[in-house]
Amino acid sequence: MTDHDHDPIASAKAQEATHNFAIRHATLADIPALQSMIEASLRALGSTHYTQAELDGSIGYLFGPDTLLLHDRTYFIIHPTSSPDVICACGGWSFRRTLYGADTAPGRMPEARDPQCERASIRAIFTHPEWARKGLGTMMMRHCEERAREGGFGRLEMGATLSGVALYERCGYERSGKEDCVRCPNGEGIRVVHMVKDLETNGMEEKGINGA
Repeated sequence: MTDHDHDPIASAKAQEATHNFAIRHATLADIPALQSMIEASLRALGSTHYTQAELDGSIGYLFGPDTLLLHDRTYFIIHPTSSPDVICACGGWSFRRTLYGADTAPGRMPEARDPQCERASIRAIFTHPEWARKGLGTMMMRHCEERAREGGFGRLEMGATLSGVALYERCGYERSGKEDCVRCPNGEGIRVVHMVKDLETNGMEEKGINGA
């Protein structure tokens, strides 16, 4: 089966059914490990979409933990059930207007969104390269979508990395037609694709794993 034919939702559901992995809230103590894991993910899985210079300029500036999400308890870690300190994947959602980016990224807007007329954002989903292609990134996405639903949001948006666009399209997200080019300190411009998804009004077919 090719990557194009692969059904990421089916893989995530199969992974959820094994109970080999659990999801917990990320904490401030996790920040160094998250920074290291996000860098490893981007350099291994994003190198076919971004140049070395683009990765060098964006990691730690545009791509990295957003501590506000940790304070909000809307950022999560997937770990082997028996090893809560091992970060296999991470990701979150947010009711704030900042769409993407680490603490140091430009254009941050911490104001709360109105769920009646605005979309929640799915934020910073990354998978460690040693745990890639096992359905964990999609498992995290499903978990975050359900937490956003519980927060009162029925519509979602995200700023997707180029390496994530194809996966998110297979998970029901659509390109909105907007695309940002974020200028990094080293002068490189990083393309980020705006994508949207409307959740089913009758609820998700199957809920993701509950957060710890």
